[in-house]
This record gives sequence, C-alpha cells and structure tokens, in this order.
Amino acid sequence: MTTSLVRPVLPPSRATNTGVHGTTAPGFASVRHHFERACLDAGPPGAQGAALAVVRDGETVVDLWHGTADPVTGTAWTGDTLQPVLTGSHGILATAVLLLADMGALALDRPVAHFWPEFATRGKEAVTLRDVLTFTARLPGMAAPLDQRDVENPRMMAALLELHSLEDDPRAGGVLHGPWTAGWIVAEIVRRVDGRDLDLFFLEEIAGPLGLDVHFGLVPDQLPQAARISYEAGFGGRFPGLGGGADGSGADLFGRVWDNPSPFPPDAGVWSENRRRYSVIPSLGVYASARGLARLQGVLAADAVRTPGEEPLLLSRRMLDQARSFWVEGLDPLLGGISAYGEGGLQLLDEGLHPAVRSGAFGHQGPGGVAYQAWPQVAAGAALVRSRLTADPGTGVLDEVAGAVARALRAV
Repeated sequence: MTTSLVRPVLPPSRATNTGVHGTTAPGFASVRHHFERACLDAGPPGAQGAALAVVRDGETVVDLWHGTADPVTGTAWTGDTLQPVLTGSHGILATAVLLLADMGALALDRPVAHFWPEFATRGKEAVTLRDVLTFTARLPGMAAPLDQRDVENPRMMAALLELHSLEDDPRAGGVLHGPWTAGWIVAEIVRRVDGRDLDLFFLEEIAGPLGLDVHFGLVPDQLPQAARISYEAGFGGRFPGLGGGADGSGADLFGRVWDNPSPFPPDAGVWSENRRRYSVIPSLGVYASARGLARLQGVLAADAVRTPGEEPLLLSRRMLDQARSFWVEGLDPLLGGISAYGEGGLQLLDEGLHPAVRSGAFGHQGPGGVAYQAWPQVAAGAALVRSRLTADPGTGVLDEVAGAVARALRAV
C-alpha cells in the first residue's frame, strides 16, 4: 500500500536469477547483493522467504523480497506479505503508548494502578508504565501455568496479572525481558484510558491514517498474505531450555519467563493456525510487511528531528525526545546480551560502523533475523523480516543498508 506519505522512487520491479524480486534506487545495488547472499545462505527459497525495505525522506529506496511465504500452500512471497514479528512487536506496542501519551491520555511516569486500580494488589502499586515498557517492572513472567490457548485472551491475562506479585528472584532486578506480560499490561491500559481495544486503537490512529501494513492480529481477508514461520536448526540454541526444558509451573525463573508457555513452541505451526492469527497477542502478535515496518520507522525518524512545535506525522518532537532519552541499560541474565532503552520503551541502538547514519538510532529486534530501525540522522527507516527464524540476528543486512545510505550521502 503506497500513500502520499511515501513516494516510490524505484525503477520497475524485476527478478534476478537468484530469485530476489523487487527494486532498489540508484546507489543501493550493494544492498540487493547483500540481501541476495543472505537469502541464499538461509536455504532453498521453497522453504523460506524474506523481505527488506528502506524508506528515506518519505521515498522508498529499497523494496526487495524472496522465496516462499507459506511452504505448505506454496504461496510465493510478495511485497505485501505479512510476517509475524513475534518479540519484535514490542517497539510497535511502545509506539501506541507514546501516541496516547502525546494525546495527554496517560503519562509514562504514572503508576499502572493510576489507570488500572485493581493492578495495585500484592505490592505492585508503585510499578510505572515506564517500568513496564523498559522491562524493569519485575513482572517478566507468570507463576500460574499457562498454555498456548491462554495467551490468546488478553483480558483473562490482565485479570491474572492483577493477582500476581512482583518477581522475588534477584535476577529480575535489572533489565529482564519477558515475552508476554508487558503486552498484556499495556493492552489493558489502552482499553481503560481510550475505550478501544489495542488492535482497533492502532488501526484507527496509526496504521489507517499512515497507510501501514502493520496490524495487531489479522482478519480473514488478510490470511492469504500471511507468512508461515519455521525454525532453522540452530535457532533453539539462542533460547536454551525452550519447549519443555524448564518448569512452567513457576519453580524456575527461566520457566516462568520463557517457557510458560514458550513463544517459540516446538511446533512452529502454532503461529500459523487461524485462531492464533486472529488473536490479539500484544507483545508478540504484530503482523507486518517489511514495507509497513520501514514506513513506520521512517515516519518516526522524520518526526524525531522536526523543529519543536512543527506538526508531526505521528509523534511530536517533544514526545520523541522523551521517549529516546536514555533510561536504562542492562545485561539480560537469562538470554544474555545488553540492551538499552529510552524512557518510552524504544530500544536504543549502537552507532556501529556508520555513525553518520545511525547516531541516535532506535527500533527493535525480533527473533531470528527480524529487525526494524529508525535513523533520525538521515530521516530513514529500514526493516528486515524473514519467515525462517535463524541463529543469525540479521544485523549484517541492516549494516549494509546503513553503509549504502552513508555512501549515498557522500555522493550528494
């Protein structure tokens, strides 16, 4: 879907003999090459698919895709294919919260119980919305044993969280990512302060006005566009203990957080069941095209550098300055890896090899090579999605994109 906010500047779509389709603007040929190589390394195109998109200054400069969206049906990947973003949904969730804060409906430093009084029980009265968005709320998982059906009911999960206590394991004292709980808390707050459920709020206030293929759950008409995820053999090594290795009854912290239930069950087909696709699973259930994610990040990147007081496309400069202001950094004691977050739950990114492009960057990384980034320095957004989740986080492809943008800037 192309809107007036995004101007395509690409030549007509073409396919290469590697099976990569789509287009790149002048100066971005190296991005195509790197994407082709990444796709070839991932395996045969009949077993997996991927897409890469870049929007700069409101113009689509990279729009590439490859492979098969659904190996069961044989449906080919297209530029409109919707990929489940899974744990990468957190940045989209944070964006919805930031818009409500910009509207004056809530404040990040207010206790959750201010908007949701029943939440205050069992020592949770001081937990703020900022704590939830930055994974510092000491609520990373659930003690009550849950199954894959339970997590598809956000209101039931919110009711369970009312009865939950803060995690007393000392490892929960810093940044501890939880795949499920932050989303259920945010969704309940959105419902209480706005009156609309999260999926409808996001559609009517963000995705619809901006023309974005980004959705909290799908409707039947979108099922033909949905990709089917699978796991590369080495993917599980990034999440030791997933799929039954920990005690989901709550005796073990890893079990409570990452295996109650696992967001990556042994049968990846759970995420391709229609029931699951229709559900609103706030922290994991965003479905998006690479185009949609890149456009959203491009809008945020442009808004982040507007003159204060200038009319934004989505979020005010004031709100984005606050949201990107450094708040916390820490090593996840369960998964490893250091993450840094701004006050609004946006993941702050390293400059890497291209500080002229990535200075002040933010976004989020999902599992197995799903990633999206906003680069305010150059008013650009980039997104990579792929259906076969791999041990490789996919940062190499976005590094090459940042390099291409840097080279394009030098050529001007």
